[in-house]
Amino acid sequence: MNNLSMCFFYAITPIHAGSEVSLGAVDLPIQREAHTGWPHVQASAVKGAMRAHFRKSSDHVDLINYIFGLDLENDGEKKKPKSKEGETEPLLPGAISVSDAKLLLFPVRSNIAPFVRVSCPAQLKRFKTDLDFVNRSDSVKDVPSLNEEEGIFLSNHSEVDKVILEDAVVNIKNDDEYANYFSDLGFMKELDIREILLVSDVMYKYLVENFTEIQTQIKIDEKTGVVQGGALRYEELLPSDSLLYSVIYFGDAVNGGSLDEELKAANVKEYVKSSINRYLQVGGDATLGRGICKVIWIGED
Repeated sequence: MNNLSMCFFYAITPIHAGSEVSLGAVDLPIQREAHTGWPHVQASAVKGAMRAHFRKSSDHVDLINYIFGLDLENDGEKKKPKSKEGETEPLLPGAISVSDAKLLLFPVRSNIAPFVRVSCPAQLKRFKTDLDFVNRSDSVKDVPSLNEEEGIFLSNHSEVDKVILEDAVVNIKNDDEYANYFSDLGFMKELDIREILLVSDVMYKYLVENFTEIQTQIKIDEKTGVVQGGALRYEELLPSDSLLYSVIYFGDAVNGGSLDEELKAANVKEYVKSSINRYLQVGGDATLGRGICKVIWIGED
């Protein structure tokens, strides 16, 4: 069995995976890749969200330290792994390895629909490479490069010559070869994702850098009932209806050098996928309803 799976996160509500660095007018920016500027969610945040959900929902919560690694701050000394003789084991790594959650489809306002989801050739090339880890790279085609203002629909759509995305105009190249680009992966039908547009790498960078959601936050003074001075701040969010994915590796969990049957990779994979199988909260501002994602797993099986 292949011990690699791909986990998709469809944003039901906006996601705020915060970055500590603010170089502009936004006080609380989201995490971005250093070399592309594209939004993503760092692996530590994805793994932490999975661990928190597993702790609350799994029937195998006693194995949490073996699967995700030791976390004394949240799980305490009492849950530190023990050997069969009851001795405290040395610190051991977790059994799973989690990649950054990469952005695959980004929602943008449009004149042909309330919004369309966009991707670009560079992103899809990387996606195809990641699909190879789960033996599914044949599920998507190679895509052509595009000039700066060109676009191709990756979903069925009536013929149009131009599409307006926010304040940009994209000239459509009608090509039915790519009309059902994601159909072999199956999950797009479950998510009911329809309007998907491939734009150039330059256009994609422009859209994801300038059209994320910015919200103003204030604090009300409890005594006066009005806005508290100095409490105004701006927070950046990855919009709802964004689609991200992460590659997950499931290994054998080691118990002090011995390997129990319940800690083998196939079982670890089943424990995680069975407990994190519908929804997951990712990023900060959980009490504001941020980061609620629908979860879909794919793999060679």
